[in-house]
Amino acid sequence: MTEPQQQQQQFPSRLLTVAEAAQYLGCSDTNIYALIEDGELPFISVGRRKGYRLDRLDLEAFIERRKQSKAAASPMKMPRPKLKHIRLE
Repeated sequence: MTEPQQQQQQFPSRLLTVAEAAQYLGCSDTNIYALIEDGELPFISVGRRKGYRLDRLDLEAFIERRKQSKAAASPMKMPRPKLKHIRLE
């Protein structure tokens, strides 16, 4: 069974609560709220009091946007200038 199939069985609903989204991404509820506030994660407001629901497809898109390869993650290395040795006489 593939990873997305396992996650769909664990989270059968397409809309997830903040706690379920945090578990899905492997982070804390506070991180999810911060991502919502920063506009990184779109949400659906349910009720009057911070009843957020997050679409599983949006979480998958977020994961894809955040993926980095090792080459892309490291900054370009600048060549170090060769140092001239000082001779003391």
